[in-house]
Amino acid sequence: MSGEELVYAAALQVLERGFVQDDSVFTPGRAIWTQANARELASRLAHPSAGAGSSFLDKLRSELAGAGLEVVQLAAELIYFHLLPGSVMKGTTKRVAIRGVFGGMDGAVRLPADLDAALDSGVLKVGVAYNTYRAAQVTWLAEVVAHLKNEPEQARSAFLADPWVLRELLDQLPNTTAAGQRRALLHLAFPDVFLNSLRADHPAAIMQAFSDQIEPLPASGDIEIDFAAFWQAMRAKYRQPVNFFQSPWREQWLAAQQDSEPAASSQPGWLVRGANVAGKNLVPDWLRDGYCALSLPDYGAIAPGLSRIALAKLVRETEPGLSPNQEGARVTLLDRFFNRMKVGDLVVTVNEARVYAGFVTGEPAWAPESPLADRRRAVRWLNAERPFPRADLSDTARDRLSGQLAISDLGETRTEILQLIQVVTGDDEAPEDLGAVDVDDLPLSAAADQHLVVEVRLPLKALPVPGIELADELLVEPGWLAETMDLLNEKKHLVLYGPPGTGKTYLAQALARFAAEQTDGDHRLVQFHPSYAYEDFVEGFRPSTAGGESFRFAKEHGPFRRLVAAAAGNPSGAYVLVIDEINRANLAKVFGELYFLLEYRDRTIQLQYSPDEDFVLPANVFLIGTMNTADRSIALVDAAMRRRFAWQGLFPSVPPVREMLRRWLTRQGLPAYVADLLDALNAEIADRDAAVGPSYLMNRRVDTELGLGRIWRTQILPLLEERHLGEHPDVAAYVLERYGLGALLPRVLTGQSAPDVPSQPSDPDTAVDSTDATAD
Repeated sequence: MSGEELVYAAALQVLERGFVQDDSVFTPGRAIWTQANARELASRLAHPSAGAGSSFLDKLRSELAGAGLEVVQLAAELIYFHLLPGSVMKGTTKRVAIRGVFGGMDGAVRLPADLDAALDSGVLKVGVAYNTYRAAQVTWLAEVVAHLKNEPEQARSAFLADPWVLRELLDQLPNTTAAGQRRALLHLAFPDVFLNSLRADHPAAIMQAFSDQIEPLPASGDIEIDFAAFWQAMRAKYRQPVNFFQSPWREQWLAAQQDSEPAASSQPGWLVRGANVAGKNLVPDWLRDGYCALSLPDYGAIAPGLSRIALAKLVRETEPGLSPNQEGARVTLLDRFFNRMKVGDLVVTVNEARVYAGFVTGEPAWAPESPLADRRRAVRWLNAERPFPRADLSDTARDRLSGQLAISDLGETRTEILQLIQVVTGDDEAPEDLGAVDVDDLPLSAAADQHLVVEVRLPLKALPVPGIELADELLVEPGWLAETMDLLNEKKHLVLYGPPGTGKTYLAQALARFAAEQTDGDHRLVQFHPSYAYEDFVEGFRPSTAGGESFRFAKEHGPFRRLVAAAAGNPSGAYVLVIDEINRANLAKVFGELYFLLEYRDRTIQLQYSPDEDFVLPANVFLIGTMNTADRSIALVDAAMRRRFAWQGLFPSVPPVREMLRRWLTRQGLPAYVADLLDALNAEIADRDAAVGPSYLMNRRVDTELGLGRIWRTQILPLLEERHLGEHPDVAAYVLERYGLGALLPRVLTGQSAPDVPSQPSDPDTAVDSTDATAD
């Protein structure tokens, strides 16, 4: 299914199970959507408790205090339905809001896989009113449920069969502050009748723009009825679906509409690092006194507005020994802090896996008496007392918050962070339009002469121990995960090895991210390949014309030395480098003299391009490599390298990979025979190094014969053809006969019950998935 199809399918479940029946959406079989529960919830929401918190979730939890678990779960399921259609809010943020309803109480439930997946998409662009009046709209939904339950179940089913009967029912309830929710509900119930927009003026604007393309229709005076007829006529004329928010339709009406609307804000957001400044944690001081800062003690007064050329001259005069890359990075840092960062911009910092956000409220200030924080910008921190975990963000956003730059641009992550701040702290703190902030009435703090108090961070003693939650997320056994982290902690260097598709890179990145985020460190990924060399990985001389000078060679650090430098400056954090496909490079050539330090961490050496410097490998630097055994055997990695790494195998026939696919299929509600099929394939291959891993089949397409056939034909069979290349005159025919679905499926399906068995195609190995264009 596509993302939009998942949304509509989830909405249909809510409408049929909840609105029509009394059944739960999250836990089918429980009577959650009863009239009594809906009435109690509506009453509680309509009469908020005194002294409730500032955010919607704070107020909601206060209003639900003392309510039964069924009422609380109904609130969570209604909020799910409320958030489901929105296309701007990230799925991770929606999940935080839904989990927040339970507030840590016993009885919190896991969303079914299909409903959870639907949260990552959306079908409607919601605006300010939809989020500003969230409480009123959820209250209205509860009132709709209570009102609908006055009818017998058979009559309730009729409401979902006729759009105008449903609309009549909804309009029996006042919806002044819930007009957006009303339109969203109608569209989710009848997506071909009601427009996929919450704007009341859009239907008329569309009909006017396309009025010359169809014959005039009788006007009823009811804009929704008239638009439904017009939309049907457009589909009939062009004999295809017509989505007015996609090409070629949107350009014919929306451009003119947008010309009359205020432009969306393009204000940037900034990540500013303060948890490790010369080994000190300044974030608590920033939060207490309301500012963020840079440490530039070698520089004098810097006037805002200097061009990059002027800044480059200043950097060369102040720090003449910098390499071209270092010089460029310094110029970018100064340009961002003094020129590009503006009053009203979002600023974010991270401390021990907790995220803090605020708005810049002042111009650059100089505090020379505080060398660790001598360049300051006043900030109004929004959640100084209520940070949210970095894990609540999407993977893209979490990656944006990693890295080693003192200031970096948040990009689209800015929007996601603001949305999460709204969920955590309340709508009034972070404007929903994500535009500029009026800072005239914001308190300016952090006087430049205030005494700076810093938190000294102790060296990292051990890597954090992963819990059951992470193991569950990764679909592995908790014992295996704990052992793997313990191996990394003990040996410092670890290789995950196994055949293709066993999740080596995914698990390596998950381990690295967990270790880094829990200790306020960092993680990076590099990929080795045959041309990768010491000069790429550690350091080497590179050509440059930086600074307007003539062509020259300058020594530049590679990813390894950059990570080591960051780790040396923050001994309390874990710094993990993931080396993907470590065996594809000439390891002796890439690591060079580092072989010695990988075994003797407490010793020093001189690097070949830095003979006058002592180089030490900090204790808080860790390496995780991945290795494809179908590509190269461990035995072909030289003995010196093998001795310096711990080796953790990932093979389909043994834990944690053995049950990984079954766990995933169960969680997704997909047929278990797919895991049996993989077992049968690997039994036929009979070579653990060449086995096929489960990730190839961790795709919702396996639920259909065409989807499964396509995966088998385009991903699995080519692997096996390569393995048998040169062994048979017609290797493709041999592989198809031995490993094809036509050969394996009959064995696997023997004894399977009919509901679990898809109808088998006449030629499953060559069937073409005609739904590829829209499949998820």
